[in-house]
Amino acid sequence: MGKNDFLTPKAIANRIKAKGLQKLRWDCHTCQKKCRDENGFKCHCLSESHQRQILIFGENPNRVIEECTVERVGAVSSDFD
Repeated sequence: MGKNDFLTPKAIANRIKAKGLQKLRWDCHTCQKKCRDENGFKCHCLSESHQRQILIFGENPNRVIEECTVERVGAVSSDFD
């Protein structure tokens, strides 16, 4: 297998990127990050930044949930103005 193998995850991802913007189906609500595929989401979940966000959420989940609720209610109410 060479570097330019057609079926490697990197080659597949590059072909998808070359097609243009794809629908982002995988969503991490904690980090507010969207991923294109399951592998990208898995890599994100193993990342240091995601682990830090999970620790912050674990320390005070009510505060984080309230902040998200306020943001979403504000976004929805601005749609009706």
